[in-house]
Amino acid sequence: MGWNSWTITGSAIALIILLALGLAYAIVRGLRLKRRVGAAIMRMSPILAGISASAGQIEDGIAKAEEGARELSAEIERLRLRVAELQVISGHALAAIKEIRGPLGWLAGVRALVKYRGR
Repeated sequence: MGWNSWTITGSAIALIILLALGLAYAIVRGLRLKRRVGAAIMRMSPILAGISASAGQIEDGIAKAEEGARELSAEIERLRLRVAELQVISGHALAAIKEIRGPLGWLAGVRALVKYRGR
C-alpha cells in the first residue's frame, strides 16, 4: 500500500467516524427536542383547554346578546306603535276638549252664579 491508499483509507475512516458522530449528535438533539416539545404540550394543554372553554362561553354569550337584541328591537317596535296610537288618541282628546271648553265654561259660570247668588 502506498501513500495514496493510506490517505484514502484514512479519509474514508475519518469520514465514517465524523458521519457517525454527526448522526449521534443529531439523534441526541432530536430526542431532547422531542422531550421539550412533549413537556411544552403537557404544560400548554390545560391552558388551551381553558381557552377553548372560554371561547365557547363567549360564543354562548354572543348568541344570547343577539337574541336579546332581537327581542329588544321587537319590543321597541311594539312601543312605537303604542306611542303612535296614543298620539292619535291625544289629538282627538285635545280637539274634543277645545270643542267642549266653550259650553263647559258657560255652565261653570252659571253654576257659580246659582251656588253663590245669595251671599
